[in-house]
Amino acid sequence: MALAQSITFGGIEIPSAYIRVDRIFGGKREGWNSVVSVYASADAAATCEPLKQFNVPAEYSAIEENPYILLYRAIKGLDEYAEATDC
Repeated sequence: MALAQSITFGGIEIPSAYIRVDRIFGGKREGWNSVVSVYASADAAATCEPLKQFNVPAEYSAIEENPYILLYRAIKGLDEYAEATDC
């Protein structure tokens, strides 16, 4: 599970940046948190350092048990990644 979106990094347009939740932590008491990495491409995610990393939180939901779904929804809720598509 990941997202793709065109971004500008260091003045260079990257047409299909790869946005992936690299780590999650938390649980039902404190909610979920994550380390999200942005890579130049899906191939770069396997061999290169990320262009950018940031944290995204999501509240725990007993209805939605998969934290990845909640976290990717939270990423898409950010203005910067509102145009991201599933890949």
